[in-house]
Amino acid sequence: MERIVYLDNAATTPVDAAVLDEMEPFFTERFANPMTYMHSSAGDVAHTAVEEARVRVASLIGSNPEQVVFTSGGTESDNWVLKGTVERTSRERLHKPGHLVTAEFEHHAILHSALALQRQGYEVTFVKVGRSGIVDPDDVRRAMRPTTVLVSIMHANNEIGTIQPIADIARVAHEHGALMHTDAVQTAAHIPLDVNTLEVDFLSLSGHKFNGPKGVGILFVRDHAALYPFIDGGGQEWGLRGSTHNVPGIVGLGKAAQLGKERLPGELERLTTLRNMLFDKLSARIDRIAANGDMKQRVPQNLNIRIEGIDNEPLLVAMNEAGIIAAGGSACNAEETVASHVLTSIGCDLKEAKSSIRLSLGYVTTAKDVDYAADVIPGLVKFLRSMA
Repeated sequence: MERIVYLDNAATTPVDAAVLDEMEPFFTERFANPMTYMHSSAGDVAHTAVEEARVRVASLIGSNPEQVVFTSGGTESDNWVLKGTVERTSRERLHKPGHLVTAEFEHHAILHSALALQRQGYEVTFVKVGRSGIVDPDDVRRAMRPTTVLVSIMHANNEIGTIQPIADIARVAHEHGALMHTDAVQTAAHIPLDVNTLEVDFLSLSGHKFNGPKGVGILFVRDHAALYPFIDGGGQEWGLRGSTHNVPGIVGLGKAAQLGKERLPGELERLTTLRNMLFDKLSARIDRIAANGDMKQRVPQNLNIRIEGIDNEPLLVAMNEAGIIAAGGSACNAEETVASHVLTSIGCDLKEAKSSIRLSLGYVTTAKDVDYAADVIPGLVKFLRSMA
């Protein structure tokens, strides 16, 4: 069988076998609606499973269970908090459209939500980011206004993996009377994550980024009163989000959160070692190669590099043919041929951005995978450079 080395874990991860095992009964014999728990023993089984999953996710992020609201994933959570909170806080506090502060290199779930708010008359400031790929809290401070109602800065960037000083930024937001949100999709179960240490009011995460199922995530909500109900319906999730619970997905998310917390210390060390090993080996075998973003303040699973003299599209195709699956940027932007907005926002020119690839490791990545990638990629680069 052809060897497959999967280095696109930042896009999605495989569902862990233990997660799948825990989910499976809730598709068949434990299929009842959890909202029927008051009068149905079958519903009580489903309701108990949902609440156990809520406790597990709360344990992963250091919150109370009632602050965990289940959603369909990170994109929904990001849209909800930006649009719901900005609108509600603006109406109740300002009685007019308020101001949002975010960063130029955010995930499109944030950027497109911010632009949608802007079209509705809300003010938005997109803070610039330097070559390090790290937002300066002082830049956020300079962007604040009396009308600022929310600051949203991602915990770690989805393309270059740089970790942001969220607690420092949250203090800036709170000093100015604004609420703080962070998209932690790339950090949950990968680095220590505590909503109280980060001092955030909202936090988004998605199950499929840490070996859970797709289609399920959460929004941490410190105070339910700060958020408009998103979907009106059956009163699920304290009336904040109507819709029948995705019980198998929620159960899977809970198990993935439990496993992620248990494995985190060992995986953080293991993946950091493998990531650095991969970069060192590629750097020794390919000249004119550099990392995009700070290499120290970075999630352990992420390596984003630019290789002078090549275009990333033919390189990624050649890698795929050799059994190495990687990416040129965000999975949510894969069909676009323009350069990554993340890379151009940190100062890469178009040529540098188009010569960059993202290699993201995960729980399934082994040292042999790293060795194989480090052996194959330099030859492909040499060939493509010769053709150019």
